[in-house]
Amino acid sequence: MPVRLTSLEAIRILDVAEIWAARTGHEVRLVSGNDHVHIRGSAHYEGRAVDFHSTDPDGLAAALRTAGYRVLWRVRGHYGHVHAEDEGPRASPRPSLAAAWPGSAFMGR
Repeated sequence: MPVRLTSLEAIRILDVAEIWAARTGHEVRLVSGNDHVHIRGSAHYEGRAVDFHSTDPDGLAAALRTAGYRVLWRVRGHYGHVHAEDEGPRASPRPSLAAAWPGSAFMGR
């Protein structure tokens, strides 16, 4: 089944993962958006969550957390994939994506 991204939030998460992959040389593959069966109330159904496979899932999870996303990895139900979600409106702005790659020249998009 093709993966569907139905929101700007999901596309932004994918952008962070792809930038991380390009900068680190690790592979990342989008495996789920708003397209499979998920638990009741999942952020996937609102288009705010995506799942990834990676050659370095620990590094991907760390980069996504640093970029301000809620990440589920190595927890119940999330041993085979990295889950990242946008938690919605915040009182404070999302950290700069440059923070995910200290010393990089990344200036954002």
